[in-house]
Amino acid sequence: MVWEYKVFTAENFLGSDDDLTLEEKLNKFGKDNWEFSGIIQKPYTTLGKDSKVDGDCIIFKRRIEN
Repeated sequence: MVWEYKVFTAENFLGSDDDLTLEEKLNKFGKDNWEFSGIIQKPYTTLGKDSKVDGDCIIFKRRIEN
């Protein structure tokens, strides 16, 4: 099984398609076989190390045929 992923910052995802509700935005991706997979919260930077993510992220995945 092979997966393809889409990652959005929460700000970008929530700001897209402003006329849609959150439920409608999720359903829009579901129609294209994207499944909500999870959220990654941006960690606080410590000891001078930069975070590898720009903000809280929303992750979708879908199965692709090999």
